[in-house]
Amino acid sequence: MKKTLRLLLIVAFLFSPCMTVHAASTDEGEKSALTLRANALQKENVRESLKYLTSHLHLAKNDVEKRSILYYTACLQETLGQFVAASATYASAAAIDADNAQGMPAASNAELYLYAARSSLEACDFQGADSYLDAPPVNSSTEERLIAQKRLLSAWSALCKASDYKEAKGVVANLEEFEQDAKLKDIRCEVLFTLWYITDDSKWSAMLKKDYPHSPEASIAGGNGVVMAMPFWYFMPRASLYDTQAPAEKASVPAGQTSSQVLSGSDSSKPSSVREQIGFFREKENARKLIERAAASGFAAYYYTETRPSGIEYYVVVVDEDEGGSMGKKLRNAGFDCYPVKDEGRVAD
Repeated sequence: MKKTLRLLLIVAFLFSPCMTVHAASTDEGEKSALTLRANALQKENVRESLKYLTSHLHLAKNDVEKRSILYYTACLQETLGQFVAASATYASAAAIDADNAQGMPAASNAELYLYAARSSLEACDFQGADSYLDAPPVNSSTEERLIAQKRLLSAWSALCKASDYKEAKGVVANLEEFEQDAKLKDIRCEVLFTLWYITDDSKWSAMLKKDYPHSPEASIAGGNGVVMAMPFWYFMPRASLYDTQAPAEKASVPAGQTSSQVLSGSDSSKPSSVREQIGFFREKENARKLIERAAASGFAAYYYTETRPSGIEYYVVVVDEDEGGSMGKKLRNAGFDCYPVKDEGRVAD
């Protein structure tokens, strides 16, 4: 559980606990989870494996085998970035009252609902995440490890729903209490990372490097890694954005582009096919502040809007890639988190 939660930080390969290959079967009769997995692993690539599993789920010979295949399928979906599907598949597995299949990865129903909540966060479906965190198996769990994970995921969801840093301060206070709670030691590394990421206070990164020097969280805080390329992290209101106001008269505006164009995103020139995303907001004002901050550092940032299936409109702040393909490095050197996107919002290949 602790390891897989880090999908929210870095790309974790969830295939690994499930990779033992057994003899494949071509019989179309009822199958065990092990046989279905073995058949899936014979496919040319992970996407084909996933396609096989979803189309042959009906062959699972009982609920035990079906539940394990759903769990395995959800792991693959999450690994491929299919977070909405992964969330639903984890929840489908959790809804089956059955044991773990022999030879397959084991997880309790409470864990599966927590995985569903994690995937919902990755999909920026915060209401969905909250509903899974409130599932009866999660609420009734007495395992300290699972209680800790629920509290961490709940805190992340609350941070993502906060409209600004002021609104997030209550969650930050809770996280500071988590850091001191011995019962929550299993999530302390993630708590320290979140506190550093939100507050930009070096004391938290110093604690990360001291107590967890080889963790991915310490690597990211030390500038040797980046968070996973997903909008989730951009929903969190960071103190650096709200405390650092770039005066308009000092903003650096590229030649041929007016200040209003930089701030509104109404760039009259054809946008680059590849951009570096530096922000993702529900509030236009937050996007404007980040554009001002970027302009003060010499970057021609702008935003475009994106409407999600929920009907909510978001403001995506980007900077066009330069000819040398080094814009991402320049932005990170200037203190901006970023990742490449193309075709207005999709992660670039």
